[in-house]
Amino acid sequence: MAIKASTIAKLKSVFGITVFGMIVGPLFVCIAFGFEIERALKGFIAGFLITFLGGVFEKIIYPIKIKKLRFSAVLLIRTLVYIFVISFSVIMVWVVHESMINTRSLIATLQTDDFAHFITRGDFPLIFLFAITMSFLVNFLVQLNDLLGRGVLLSYITGRYHKPKIEERFFMFLDLESSTTIAETIGPVKYHQFMNSYFYDINEPIIESKGEIYQYVGDEVVISWSKANGTKKLNCIACYFKIKDTIEQLQKKYIKEFGLIPGFKGGVHFGEVVIGEVGNSRKEIVFHGDVMNTASRIQGQAKALNKQLLISEDALKCLNLDSEFTAEKIGKFKLKGKEQETEIYSVIKH
Repeated sequence: MAIKASTIAKLKSVFGITVFGMIVGPLFVCIAFGFEIERALKGFIAGFLITFLGGVFEKIIYPIKIKKLRFSAVLLIRTLVYIFVISFSVIMVWVVHESMINTRSLIATLQTDDFAHFITRGDFPLIFLFAITMSFLVNFLVQLNDLLGRGVLLSYITGRYHKPKIEERFFMFLDLESSTTIAETIGPVKYHQFMNSYFYDINEPIIESKGEIYQYVGDEVVISWSKANGTKKLNCIACYFKIKDTIEQLQKKYIKEFGLIPGFKGGVHFGEVVIGEVGNSRKEIVFHGDVMNTASRIQGQAKALNKQLLISEDALKCLNLDSEFTAEKIGKFKLKGKEQETEIYSVIKH
C-alpha cells in the first residue's frame, strides 16, 4: 500500500527536526559547559531524543488528536508533553552514561543513591525548572502564533509592517458553494460545525503549499503567497487541488456528520499589494490593493462559469506549468469595478 505524500512529508519533517537536534545538542552543551567528548556525546543523545520525540508529537500526534481542543487545554497538554520529553531525555542520558561507566544494568542504576542524588539534589531539579519554564513560554507563543496566523506574531514583534510595505503576492479566494442552502438545510449550529470542520480540514493542504491564511470571510477563505512561495512547485494552484483531494478523502466523514460534501470554487490573481498594521485597541496586519478585488471577482466568475479554478493572465505569466496542469483560455472579462478587461484561464489537473 502506497504511503501518502502527506505522510512522507511529515516523516521528512521529523527527520529534519531530529538532525537539527543532533547538531544543536552537542553545540549547546559544549558552549554552556566547555568542550569534552563525553559532554558532546551526551548533548548529541539528548538532542536526538528531545527533537525526535518532539517531532513525532508535533507532526503526527498533535495535529490529529489535540489541535481541535480549546486554547487552554492545548497549552496545558503541549507544556506537559515537552516537560516529559525534556526530563525523560535528560534522565535517559544520565542513566545510560552511568550504566556504561559502572557496567551496571539500567534498572540497577536507577536504584542507586547516585541516581536519587541526581534527581533530588543534583542537576536535575534545575533542568526540570528550566523545562517547565521554557515549555510553557514557548508553547504559549506557538499557540498565540497559531491563533493570530502563521508569522503574524513575529511580524508584530519585529515591526516588519509597522510602516506599510509594497510586496508582490499571489491571492486565492476560495468560496464554498451553496452555503446559504446548506445553512437553511442543516440549521445554524450544525452549519457552524460544518464550516469549522471544513476550515480545519483544508488547513493542512494550505500549509503544505506554503500558503498563508489571510482571513475567513463568512464561508470564504483568502489565501496568500509571496511570489517565491507561490511559484515554487506551482503552490498557488496546486493548493486548490490538494484541498480538493483532502475533501474527497473525507467524503464519508462529511456525509455521516452533515449529510453533504463541501464543494468550492477558486480564483487566483497576482500583483502588488500594500501590507501594513492598522488599528489601535485592536491591531491587524492587512493587505490593500486592487489585487484583492480582482482575485475576488475572478472567483465570482468561477461560480458564474461553473469552473473549478480560474486564474488571471498576470498570475499565469509567473508560472511555468508542467505536464500535471493545463491552463485553458476562457476569454477577456470586464470584472465589476474594473475599467480594463481581464484575461482569465481555467486550470485543470490531469
